[in-house]
Amino acid sequence: MKKILSTVFAMICIVSMTFAQSKTVSEFSDTTTGYKAFLYQSVIRVMNKDQNPDFNMLIRDLDHIKMALSEHVGADAKQTFYTIDKGVKAEGFEMIMSFNNKDYKCNAYELESRNGKSTWVTTFMTDGYAGAMEMKGTLDLKYIESLSSLNYEQLESMIPSNFKNKVEKKMEEKVVEETKEEKH
Repeated sequence: MKKILSTVFAMICIVSMTFAQSKTVSEFSDTTTGYKAFLYQSVIRVMNKDQNPDFNMLIRDLDHIKMALSEHVGADAKQTFYTIDKGVKAEGFEMIMSFNNKDYKCNAYELESRNGKSTWVTTFMTDGYAGAMEMKGTLDLKYIESLSSLNYEQLESMIPSNFKNKVEKKMEEKVVEETKEEKH
């Protein structure tokens, strides 16, 4: 009986986790070459440079943030973005916001699970990279101004310099290639 209850409980947990995460973002994170980060609330709390209590209130219902960036540039970055974006839409995420200009694209989506908790996914692309970010939980928007207490330098320092260097090198190679094509 204990074994049956344990099996049923495990199956319920697995099913509820399936509803709470983006399969597309997980697959992208698992297969892309580039940079990946998984930040729990406790790690984000450490980035509160001013020890602002409102910042802690802002993230109190946040479980984690998962981020994955690819090393693709140019047309490859564009294709990666569209593939991720199409997959997120196919999962039933609802688009809530979109930014689109010649330099970058960014789409934000929400999916509410059966337990009422939302999963948020952002897909984005610039010339330098394409990627996705998944946020499980919510931010208390009454405290949004406290986001200024986030230590952006510490957050950026988490991205390894070898990843930044690879992307910069690929971007430089792309510019050289485009310059050669223009001369012909």
